[in-house]
Amino acid sequence: MSPRLSRAERRQLRRAERAVDNMSPMQREIFLGIRVDELSYAELGKIHGITVAQVEHHFAGALRILDRHMHERHHKWWQFWR
Repeated sequence: MSPRLSRAERRQLRRAERAVDNMSPMQREIFLGIRVDELSYAELGKIHGITVAQVEHHFAGALRILDRHMHERHHKWWQFWR
């Protein structure tokens, strides 16, 4: 039996999912490659045909999006119906 997530944990998970959904396709591929598949920057660069500097650039953009979504505060009432 899997443990149930608390309300706060579910909220954090939804925010993370929303952040990943808002990334560009390349940012998403790079972010998931690094965080989920545990690939190196060099491996991702080779897979996508880009330089390590470009991998760093896309990963930094993905982290900015993730940070913005994970720390969003002061929601307007209508934002809960998205």
